[in-house]
Amino acid sequence: MTGSNHSRKNSLPPTREPQNSACLLVGQLVGRCPKRPRLEMACKFRRKHLKSTKDEAWSHPPAAALRSYEIRNPMSIRTPPLRAFRTVAGIVAFHPDVCELLRLISAIARDVRRIIVFANSALNAVIKDRLSSAAGQTPVTLISPGENVGLGKAYNRMVELARLEGAEFVLLLDQDSMRSTGMVCRLEDLADELVRRGEKPALIGPRPVKSTGEPLKRIRQRRSRAHCPTGVAVEFAISSGSLIALKATAAVGPFNEDFFIDAIDLEWCSRAWDAGWSVWLAIDIPMTHRLGHGVIRLPFGLRLTDQPPKRLYTYFRNQVAMLRLPHVPVVWKLRFIAFLPARSFIYALRHRLAFKIIRAIGLGLADGIMNRLGPPERGWRVIARGRSAAVRGSASAS
Repeated sequence: MTGSNHSRKNSLPPTREPQNSACLLVGQLVGRCPKRPRLEMACKFRRKHLKSTKDEAWSHPPAAALRSYEIRNPMSIRTPPLRAFRTVAGIVAFHPDVCELLRLISAIARDVRRIIVFANSALNAVIKDRLSSAAGQTPVTLISPGENVGLGKAYNRMVELARLEGAEFVLLLDQDSMRSTGMVCRLEDLADELVRRGEKPALIGPRPVKSTGEPLKRIRQRRSRAHCPTGVAVEFAISSGSLIALKATAAVGPFNEDFFIDAIDLEWCSRAWDAGWSVWLAIDIPMTHRLGHGVIRLPFGLRLTDQPPKRLYTYFRNQVAMLRLPHVPVVWKLRFIAFLPARSFIYALRHRLAFKIIRAIGLGLADGIMNRLGPPERGWRVIARGRSAAVRGSASAS
């Protein structure tokens, strides 16, 4: 019995072996004993510190620090994979629907070597306990910053951990997506095929669709050297569902943390093209995804993502800020400027010319022109104050 267990144990991938892999992973980050790790990331962005204990929640760190720990399910047994695990999955959660989050983890667990859950909002103990059950034998690393630090910072942290894990790719996901059967392996195969055809794919995304199978967005193609029957070169792909080559992240650079939430994928993909890499969409690999509050249907088959005031502020702010970036294509800039008046009017009309919508759009345009980026709390507070003043003014008039 001992010999049988030993042979089975050796057949598993190396990343499944350590019982204290979370501490070992952080130990690799800092180059110290894993029992008392401390992380100082060599990055042009602000430094962060991590403190860990084995299989337990991290003690509360300094205000801006991130907490991370691993959750394992020792009762589950996973059969040896037919192919090596090449991808680490990273899920960003913000007040998630528990059932959807667990279903997503369960769906991708057998195709990846590790799952990283970046909680941009607090998760209660019940959810944390259920993460390991949903993932089976796949290790789960939970990162809890204690506040919403934005998508850019979450993506950069997950990319760094995936690189230290020894993975080739990182798969970015959010709670509003659900992968199709075999999506991870098929994206990896497409990446290999593109490399064989002489391409340098930085990012490969599935085709985002609604729950009904209807496409979410119009595909804007770009010219490429290679012809691939199952993939098309595109301007950008949405971050959720994207398989990103870690070699590309070293050449292209980190995600823009100053954008916080909107246009992060668009800016990074533009930078990838400018650096000599390419971005692809797998037209035969669908992924169910939900955008904002839905889609605004326009004539000629055009669509706009319906968003609340806070998201409209960051959307307009970041899109305007991209106009000054040299790596963003001139064609995209001209198209954005041409449609800016119509887009602003459509959003205002969609919300019946509500004061908070007009204020969010106006403030976003102003901050984008002035390049006032970073966490959007200041803008959100201005929008909220304006709304309160409008309500008080209406009450006084009546």
